[in-house]
Amino acid sequence: MASEWIDEGLRHTRERAEQRRLASERRQHQTSVVKGKGPDLMRGLVAAVSAIVDEYRRKADAGGNEIEFEALPNEGFCVTKTTLPKSGLECHPDYEAHVLYCNMTRTGDPESDSVELVFSLDFTVDDSDNVRLCHKTRMFQAV
Repeated sequence: MASEWIDEGLRHTRERAEQRRLASERRQHQTSVVKGKGPDLMRGLVAAVSAIVDEYRRKADAGGNEIEFEALPNEGFCVTKTTLPKSGLECHPDYEAHVLYCNMTRTGDPESDSVELVFSLDFTVDDSDNVRLCHKTRMFQAV
């Protein structure tokens, strides 16, 4: 009777060790996929944001030049509105951590404090090894 709890405990220990091993293998595989396919996703995202900024500039009556776009050397980007209320969005990837770090700032007028919002999007890998971005429960199906 006394040895049953020992046997049960050892069985659970082996099961947990196997679960940890499988989770580690899955994480390594996902990291490999994100490192391999993430840069293509980021290049597509940078190109899409650049195209949207260009479209805004073409369509804006006046003030189209108040929006600046910069592709960052680390495959990220920065979009800035240079007139009041000023705002900016900077995003850069960390493929190892499966994260796209984002920092958004806003300044209403010279007397007010600027507001900063830091958030991240996650690189996820589906069963077919497709890489997508998601935020909490929202999955983005396309750039």
